Amino acid sequence: MKNFTTSHILLIVIATVLLILTAFSFYLLQDPTAPLPFSGLPPAHTVTQQPASLTDTLSPTDTSLPTRQTSYTPFVVSVTPSAATPVAQVSDTPVATATASPGPTATAGTPIPQPSLTASSTATPTSTGSTAIPSPSPTLGAGEFGINGRILQDGTPVPNVQVSFADDATPRQDTTNEDGRYWFITLAPGTSFTLSFSHSDNAQLTPSLEIASFAWIEGNLPVGVKVINLPDLDISLIIDDMYFELQTPQDGATYSAAAISPSNPIQFSWTTYDQGDTYFIELGVVDIDEPSWTSVDTTTTNLMWNGTLGDGSHITEGIYWWRVGVERMVGNYRLVVFTPAWNLNFNP
Repeated sequence: MKNFTTSHILLIVIATVLLILTAFSFYLLQDPTAPLPFSGLPPAHTVTQQPASLTDTLSPTDTSLPTRQTSYTPFVVSVTPSAATPVAQVSDTPVATATASPGPTATAGTPIPQPSLTASSTATPTSTGSTAIPSPSPTLGAGEFGINGRILQDGTPVPNVQVSFADDATPRQDTTNEDGRYWFITLAPGTSFTLSFSHSDNAQLTPSLEIASFAWIEGNLPVGVKVINLPDLDISLIIDDMYFELQTPQDGATYSAAAISPSNPIQFSWTTYDQGDTYFIELGVVDIDEPSWTSVDTTTTNLMWNGTLGDGSHITEGIYWWRVGVERMVGNYRLVVFTPAWNLNFNP
């Protein structure tokens, strides 16, 4: 060792490194996928169990519903379809047919006429789970598009609620499942639609004064979306312990039609709806669903009326109903909720 120079030692080190690299190269050529001799065992591969897909139970809809005469149809506004609407995967096909049916009229001085759209469906799809955006299971055929959403009562999904859907075809009806969900099929993306609820078609919902007399969602069906998930529609008039109701004039109040004028108007007032943007009043003749007068939109909870009807004529003797609607925009959709109506008596 004493005779070894620095050059000798350096040559020995280089030779040793070359031998190690040569041996390692032979090892890799023998099995490239083998673990390194100085590395630990690879972690065991685990398989994540995929959640079971939802299945739908189809149940026939009761077609023995009471009928009612109505000419009132919720109006639809034109909106721009939303490109952000999620698409859900589907797996069964409901077959539904619908027919419109008329029904009874209201009597003067008693219950106010409530608008409705009636139809019958041969099947009602149901699903399980309670997520905010459902994954309906009916399979959609070529050219078919799904309409999906929930009906709530003060934030809680409500089963067995009858709702109607209208687009460019005959209005059809469905009943919500245990999660408050409804399901419709449309062939007309890009057209206007109305998804509506009428308390007169759902008398089982009580107390009646805490349920909207009528509510709907309207807008345009987006294009390029296989399953359209509509916003939740809450039919309760009590939201977060705040009661949306009429205040004045009182139900059955009497006025002189001739005395109503710009200098002596009637003041309508109501309470706040916690989820509303703007309010409007409708007033009409008892036994006629279409309003004779609709006010301008307001953000306040009161409005003065000088007795002029929508056609420019002055209020005349008779029994009228009035109610307040509240509306708000959710994305590209317009949601409307109405209070129950009260009567007004007008003498000459």
